[in-house]
Amino acid sequence: MIGTLIVSHGNVAKAMIEATQHIIGRSDFVDFYCVGWEETIQEAESKVNQKIAELDMGDGVLLLTDMFGGTPTNVALSYSGDSKIEVITGVNLPMIMKAMTLSPDVSLYQAARQLKEQAQKAIYLTSELAGSST
Repeated sequence: MIGTLIVSHGNVAKAMIEATQHIIGRSDFVDFYCVGWEETIQEAESKVNQKIAELDMGDGVLLLTDMFGGTPTNVALSYSGDSKIEVITGVNLPMIMKAMTLSPDVSLYQAARQLKEQAQKAIYLTSELAGSST
């Protein structure tokens, strides 16, 4: 099974996990880590390493971060090149819901693609839906 770790600024990841669990239930394969405002990069890296070790059941770990260029993503990018980790930025609730319902036979890369596609499909400019964009 693929593990998923959501890493964010402040309490964003915690709130997103709580909301997702309220909608679809709990998953033992999805966890979060909120980078504290006063935390150093080294402290964050240590905590993320620990969480990855807890979540990796042998099929790899998806690291979902809140914003490209921020500290959570910079910490996650230190895993670039690791074949057991995929990093996806711009986490949203549909992405987390997809992570919680992944098929157990999907590869890590396929899972990352599915999450990215799900997140993108969930973004709408509602004025365009009504045909009244200005």
